[in-house]
Amino acid sequence: MIRNMVTATNTMNQLQQQLDLISNNIANSATTGYKQTTANFNSLLHQQVQNQRGDQAPRMTPDGLRLGNGARISQSQLVGTQGSLQRTDRELDFAFSTENQYFKVLVQSPDGTSEQNFTRAGGFYLTPVNDDEVMLVDGQGNGILNQNDELIMLDGPVDNIQLQDNGTLLVESGGVQQTVELGIVDIQRPQLMDRVSSVYLGIPDNLAELGVEAGELMVQMEGGIRQTIGLEQGALEQSNVDLSKAFTELIEVQRNYQFHSRAVSISDQMSGLVNGLR
Repeated sequence: MIRNMVTATNTMNQLQQQLDLISNNIANSATTGYKQTTANFNSLLHQQVQNQRGDQAPRMTPDGLRLGNGARISQSQLVGTQGSLQRTDRELDFAFSTENQYFKVLVQSPDGTSEQNFTRAGGFYLTPVNDDEVMLVDGQGNGILNQNDELIMLDGPVDNIQLQDNGTLLVESGGVQQTVELGIVDIQRPQLMDRVSSVYLGIPDNLAELGVEAGELMVQMEGGIRQTIGLEQGALEQSNVDLSKAFTELIEVQRNYQFHSRAVSISDQMSGLVNGLR
């Protein structure tokens, strides 16, 4: 009975984490560029009890009993499938049409430090820097980087922005044209990336422990391979969360949680009956 309670409570703790993942997916179902996360489960260590050594009868199953200890989340997997594109006809809205390609963005931390992150949320804006310059930023106010990892500064005021086929912006300002190469990477191993927020991915700090080099995580879209960039202007990529599927999974996990909660309750009742015997 105590083993039943331990097994159930171990699994309940992991089911709570899966509920949190599903709830986060649902909450971000309308977030531009959001990629959902799924949970994969594995069984915990089990104990093999050989209690039928003298039984010579034929069996279809292995001898003895296998007593488990519940299940745990073995991996939280980022699902990088393409989200649907929504037309906005706004010249500063950009949407990737190819999976695993991300913009470079310089994210400012509350402590004043900055770190390069990656995002597929392409709703950009122009913010004044001084009387003659504006900076390209995302919806959070963080600066967008060019291919040389520099903040994109434009001579203002900007009259027109056109996207070229290779992820290059042609900017017209007061009759003068500027050319800017958007900083874009192709993330080869998204499962190793840290989810910094709902729309930002970052490079993990423990790459050495993982036995991975930064160059293995992503490919810089430079030179000739920029022709493979899939980017559309005047559109935004929607979240890839399927709400109907997410709510179905939510109900399944809730019922599974209730089942294990009931197992704890029944084991507690049985323990009470045994302790009450005279």
